[in-house]
Amino acid sequence: MGNTTKKKPKKTFRNPIIQAKEMQLDIELNDLTKADLSRKLGISRARVTQILNLLKLPEELIREVEEMGDYWDRRLATERMLRSKAMRAAETCKSNPLL
Repeated sequence: MGNTTKKKPKKTFRNPIIQAKEMQLDIELNDLTKADLSRKLGISRARVTQILNLLKLPEELIREVEEMGDYWDRRLATERMLRSKAMRAAETCKSNPLL
């Protein structure tokens, strides 16, 4: 008997902006509530809201992350990182209104 060891499939990471846009599209096309989507995906309603809130980030940041593509072999951007960047940008605008 040969030794057949299965290789684990390589883990990939989703682009959080693309994932949020897919979720928003699913809600719109299938007339779902956030609760419906959370049941469909097996995640909490709060988690659905967190992901969808990424679409409220500045358009420039959304575009920049979206252009990075999807299914990464490592995390290139996380939700926490994106929210942090958005907060810093908002603070900069408040402290320097001429920018």
